[in-house]
Amino acid sequence: MNVNNIPNKPWKNESFHTTFEEADLIRNKLINIWKEDKKYEGMQAKVRWMSSKNKFVVKTRLHPDFESEKKDKKHGKSRKRNKKNSSGGMFDSATSI
Repeated sequence: MNVNNIPNKPWKNESFHTTFEEADLIRNKLINIWKEDKKYEGMQAKVRWMSSKNKFVVKTRLHPDFESEKKDKKHGKSRKRNKKNSSGGMFDSATSI
């Protein structure tokens, strides 16, 4: 179970490969690049098998602990949307003649 019931951050597909060795080589290259540059601190990479495509995929993400705090997203309908238009809904028969 996650701490505070926060869902895990999703992984992004970086590249697809026919063999594990090719995918692992790309994963290792990415990790080496990230080690040299501080702006990539907290990046993660992994190799997964995708049986639906019969390929290996290299997946990447920024570890959730390194992600800056974002503003909470508002949920529900906007206040502007809920306001009633006082002039709307009236039918003017004079304009149709």
